[in-house]
This record gives sequence, C-alpha cells and structure tokens, in this order.
Amino acid sequence: MSFYEKIGVKPLINASETYTNLGGSLMDPRTVQAMQEAGQSFVDLGELLTAVCNKAAELTHNEAAFVTTGAAGGVILSAAACICGADTEKLDQLPHVGEFEKNEIIVFDGAVRNIIPYWKLTGLTGARIVGAEPTVEGLLNAVNEHTAAVFLFPASLYEEDLPKCEEVIPVLKEKGVTVVVDAAAQLPPRSNLWYYTKELGADLAVYSGGKHIQGPQSTGLIVGRKDLIRACRLAASPNARIGRAFKTGKEELAGFITALEIFCTESDEERFTRQDKKLEELQRILLKEIPDLQLDYRTEGRLGTYQPLLLLTLPKGMTAQDCNKYTRAMENPIDIGVYPPEFHMPENIVFINAYNLKEEEVPVVAKALIDFIYQA
Repeated sequence: MSFYEKIGVKPLINASETYTNLGGSLMDPRTVQAMQEAGQSFVDLGELLTAVCNKAAELTHNEAAFVTTGAAGGVILSAAACICGADTEKLDQLPHVGEFEKNEIIVFDGAVRNIIPYWKLTGLTGARIVGAEPTVEGLLNAVNEHTAAVFLFPASLYEEDLPKCEEVIPVLKEKGVTVVVDAAAQLPPRSNLWYYTKELGADLAVYSGGKHIQGPQSTGLIVGRKDLIRACRLAASPNARIGRAFKTGKEELAGFITALEIFCTESDEERFTRQDKKLEELQRILLKEIPDLQLDYRTEGRLGTYQPLLLLTLPKGMTAQDCNKYTRAMENPIDIGVYPPEFHMPENIVFINAYNLKEEEVPVVAKALIDFIYQA
C-alpha cells in the first residue's frame, strides 16, 4: 500500500502546471536518492550549506548563491539583505525598520499588483512598499534616499503594459539602485538562471526550487552579488532572525543541489523534445477519435517559458472549468490546464502542459478529454 493510500488521499495526474497547490514537480529518482542518503547521517549543517551554495553559484554562473525555502523565502530574505546589508544589529531589529536610512521597497503599480501578490512578502521585513507609475520615468521618480531596492516580476503576463526588465534594469543600475528580480517560474531556459544577474545586471534573482528545477518543493534559490548573498545567509536559519522560519534541512539541500545539477546538465532542447513527444502523442489520440477537434500547438509556456503547450478548444457550450471539474472527479483524478481570468482567454480553451506528465499518463489524459466532450 502506498503512502497516499495509507493516509487516504488520492494522487492525481498533473496535465496543467508546476502549481504549488499540486505539489510543484516530480523529482528525478537521483534527487530522491540523494535526499534519502542525506537523511541517514548527521552533518555540520553550516558546512553542508556552504558546499551546496558554492556548487549552486558554479552551476548558475553567478558570483554567489543561497538556498532557502522556496521563492517566497527568497523574496523575504532578499528584501532583508537590501535593507540591512550584513549589519547584524539591523538584521536583529527586523521588522522594526522605521529609523533605518533605507527602508523602502519599490514595485510597479498597475494590474500586476492584483495579478501576483508576492510583492507583499517584502513588507514582512517591515519595509514600506512604494508603488511606482508603470513607466521607466515613473520608476525613477519613485526612487529616493530611502530606497532599499526595486523588485521586478518578469513574465509575459506580468510585464503586460509594464516596461520589461531589459528596459528597466540597465537604467536603474546607472542610478546605483539595487534591483531584485523574482523569476520564480521563469525557467526554462536554464540560461535565465544567470540572465537577469550576469547579462542584465540585477543584483539578485530568485527562483523556485520545486517547479521547473524539480527539486523539493520546499526549496528556492537566490543568486547574485556576494555581499547581498552573505546578508541573506545572515538573515536566515539557523540564525534567530527573520529567516529562522525558512529552514532548509540536510535532506532538502541534498535534493535541491542534485536537481539543480540535473537541470543545468540537460540541454533545453532535450527537455523540450521530451515534452513535445508527449503532446504529439496526445494530439494523435485526440484527432483519431475526434478528427475535427480544434487544437493549437505553441512553443512557449503559459508565462513565456521555453516549453511546448497544447491548447484545445472545447465544443460550443463547454468550459475549461467544467472540464477540469469532470476530470478531477474521475477515479484517477486529472488536473487539466484552466486559464485564470487575467489571461483573457476564451472560457472553452483548455491547455495541456507535459512538463510533469508521464508517458503512460498521456492516453489516460486523452481518454478523459474525449469522455468529457462525448458525455455532453
């Protein structure tokens, strides 16, 4: 009997995304093995953390790196580092930053603030969050002597009607402003692990460890400037400071660095092709059963990432929400991709992402979609 059976929870097939509420991604057996091995011994956690972070910096071509508990933990620690630097007296005072010289975090105003709530996390440091008019000029006008950092959230959706990182970061760096990029789900390509810092000049960039890197879901990565990474570490566990709650154990550290090495070693093309073959098979099965079914193949992920996507237009009167309800209620539940309202997609468009789809699950997903269409 499996763990999920013993505890009375049904596992499901993930045909949608690396969503946190579905458990992120599936880990490679080598990642699981590394976690299991790490759990069999005690270790000086400081030494392990140093070794893992040094390896992460090497793999991502960055000056320094720090592994923490998800991108959310990375955002908070990055904000703390930008406000306090490596000043331990200041770090000990968080979140009481009212008397600090630099105690403001700038984010763009506009629709993005309603679409993604992650900018709010910077406020846990005590920082005052300042909204800037969504233009380069508006951003520069918001900068003052109290600015600790500007936080940016890149993605094809998030940057709609906003200046892109490519426009903003060089201008901010000319003015000497610290820039942090929350690129949690902006993988693949793997080059994004160093694109924002090494190519555009951001001071720090933050990634999820449990999404496309396929490490433990409770991990995240901060990369960038060595002095700020040092400050992140001083703010984090095992220190009794704001990041004490963001504790990565020896098992998570072992799993994360193994997953990162696998992700950085495999080419983007290999990863793309593997997903592509699954979507081709899905298309073949669907069209064999329903030849006039409208399918749209895309070479870009939902948030602009480098991965294929299959869009299915359901017959008139059917909705993606109803389709997902139907497939989630099956004996073997399946999560089908449903676009949230901010994407402005027709309500009868379903998307299928094969990133977490096993080969043997492809015909199961196809049958579920066919059954839903026919049941009406």
